[in-house]
Amino acid sequence: DEKYVTETAFAAPTFVEDVVRNAASRLKAHPKVRGFRVEVESFESIHNHSAYACIDQMDADQHLLDAGPVLDTM
Repeated sequence: DEKYVTETAFAAPTFVEDVVRNAASRLKAHPKVRGFRVEVESFESIHNHSAYACIDQMDADQHLLDAGPVLDTM
């Protein structure tokens, strides 16, 4: 329900850097993910700018422009 999501978000606000770090931590721990790129942008409603954070952890054999998770299916 939208009311619950909004109240929960306001009860525990998170910076874009924290969201990126948390997602990257979970992806690093996943046994089938070899590389990833996480990008988060918050379109600010009370400031005259947006907030942006990115972590790129690609394997050496993966193309850096691949924006999706690279799954090891073997």
